[in-house]
Amino acid sequence: MKIAVVGTGTVGVMTVCHFLRYAGDLKTEITCIYNPNKKILGIGESSNVQLPKLLWESIKYNIQFDSKELDATIKYYVLYKNWRKIDFTSPILPPYYAMHFNNFKLKDFVFKRCKEIYKNRFKELHEDVSNLESLKNKFDYIIDCRGWPESYDDYHVCNALPLNKCFAHQINKPGDWNFTYHQATKNGWMFGIPLQTRQGWGYLFNDKITSDEEALKDLSNLLNKDVKKENINEFKFKPYRAKNFLKDRILKNGNRAIFYEPIEALSGVMYDNINRSFWDYLHNNKSEDELNNYLDDMAIRYENFICYAYHGGSNFDSKFWKYAKKKTYEHINNNNIWKETIKHIKDLDYNGDKTFPFIPILWHNLEKNFKYNIFTKYKK
Repeated sequence: MKIAVVGTGTVGVMTVCHFLRYAGDLKTEITCIYNPNKKILGIGESSNVQLPKLLWESIKYNIQFDSKELDATIKYYVLYKNWRKIDFTSPILPPYYAMHFNNFKLKDFVFKRCKEIYKNRFKELHEDVSNLESLKNKFDYIIDCRGWPESYDDYHVCNALPLNKCFAHQINKPGDWNFTYHQATKNGWMFGIPLQTRQGWGYLFNDKITSDEEALKDLSNLLNKDVKKENINEFKFKPYRAKNFLKDRILKNGNRAIFYEPIEALSGVMYDNINRSFWDYLHNNKSEDELNNYLDDMAIRYENFICYAYHGGSNFDSKFWKYAKKKTYEHINNNNIWKETIKHIKDLDYNGDKTFPFIPILWHNLEKNFKYNIFTKYKK
């Protein structure tokens, strides 16, 4: 079986590793096709547990010995700062760990290992692909990891999620902490990622509520430095999911499939599940319709979690947070899958079965700290 993976962002690299490692029984050959002159976003990324597990099982990446290869640090938890009067954490549970890494370094390091381990099962092809149909005569399947879609005609756009823009900024000194900052601001929230050689910060806001000038001024105040416009990497986005993840032998993954926002690094969990579902499809455990329905349901649950995190607001009684609370509350209050999620978590044992995107113990941890009292009534 021949599979083409188009694109070499984080998800393109994950996809290469996934099918080299787990689809060997199908005698799978993986060809990664990409334009080496095309830049990736390259902010510095926070993973969940799926990435280090995949890298270990596919290319024997061990952060103890290989951390410098990816400028990586271990991630123990997410710190929610300024969301409530008392800051709180969302932990990574044992026996797993997560990591922060430099995604500029990911492709070269991983592909070198892939060639050493998988030999002729892995190939690279340097070309710019604009028409995926042209690849169908050469490959059995194409996995499209080319990033943002050019059009949203084949996507569901979620109007309930409140963010649409990010200012990313790097500070060229090591990050000396082992968690991902999720710091609420008056205009949204800001992530902070520690790497061995630098720090990555992303100021997230809604440009229909907050001007670029206001956002840049607030970012400068938060980082205690004068951040110039020319020293940020800015990008706009819509929250969306594909109407069909798999169609006519083409699977969408990465930002080609779904993007909401970076909270809790849950996009990585979703992208890993897209690959796992496609593995099921290749092994006749899921039909195309079953795969699409399963991933659509999962995407809605992911969407609902984001609304859950926002709907109680933060320490800021600002225009943004009033808007975010109203939109997200209305969304989950009228969502049948969210109502099912609430019932399921109430019925489960504290350490019971997983309810995407968390197992119950983590849902209850967030519930207690957000003080929502949806799943469990807590004493004051």
